[in-house]
Amino acid sequence: MLFHFLFIVLGVVLVTFGARFLVEGASSLAKRLGISDMVVGLTVVAFGTSMPELVVSVLAATNGTPEVAIGNVVGSNIANICLILGLTAVLQPLRIRYNIIWKDIPFSFVGIIAAMIMAGDIWLDQSQSAVISRSEGLILLCFFAIYMYYVINLARKGTGANVVTEVVKHKPLWMALGMVAAGLAGLVYGGKLMVDAAIAVARGFGVSEAIIGLTLVAVGTSVPELATSIVAALKGRGDMAMGNVVGSNIFNVFFILGTSATVAPLPVGNITMVDFGVCILATVLMFVAGLVFKPNIMYRPKGWVLLGVYVAYLGWLISQAM
Repeated sequence: MLFHFLFIVLGVVLVTFGARFLVEGASSLAKRLGISDMVVGLTVVAFGTSMPELVVSVLAATNGTPEVAIGNVVGSNIANICLILGLTAVLQPLRIRYNIIWKDIPFSFVGIIAAMIMAGDIWLDQSQSAVISRSEGLILLCFFAIYMYYVINLARKGTGANVVTEVVKHKPLWMALGMVAAGLAGLVYGGKLMVDAAIAVARGFGVSEAIIGLTLVAVGTSVPELATSIVAALKGRGDMAMGNVVGSNIFNVFFILGTSATVAPLPVGNITMVDFGVCILATVLMFVAGLVFKPNIMYRPKGWVLLGVYVAYLGWLISQAM
């Protein structure tokens, strides 16, 4: 069993570095084609930071373990807010800008509500099974296209501190192609390693694949967001840290869950309304944190509240597994 945990860690390392190599290589190739830094930052870089979650979820969906795919998305969103944002705020208070509070967070809220409704078909019609279908996946992707249109417009107007562009460095053609190839290999192999090891751990401990997806896999694929947010906060770029978390949550639901469901319908299985409810609660708390008790500042007490919610949620998951 210890080896399976080591394989999960190795998978996390591979997908993290794979995503980094893919972003740098693809960004350099894009620059060679005359694409601006802004467009590269909003496309290649933004998509690249979400590649770990995407690869793991799609592989889980195609391997017949949809609970890992859905659990990865829902669990990552919970971890992004309660664990990553909470820990970052404890280390360094963050400024929350107007666009994030009133536009991005509500869009993230709509996303998780939509996913919960799609996953809750069985509650609306007892004759149905709880499945996020291909058509519902396409609907999520349409919402994602709308969000990308909004973000690109913000960038063109020069507004929205959460819009992060990337200054891309030129690399020799052979190096850029090699980094793309190595990045894709790391993502695919590391993702498969994580999924297979997570399933083995679940079976070994007699717990559901849903719980493994909501915890080990979700936190593992959120490592890039954790590193980015902490570094940004310590450098005084709290707006970037907030934008990173909220943007990642929007990507997770609309792009990653949408893509996974489009590739293969996702039976919900043991992912419960409680899991979706905690994700909704975390999103609401993030919104409220921007409005009360030192508005527009995510300061340390608010961070401790978020961390407390995550600990309580983990405790609930453990109680369900016993």
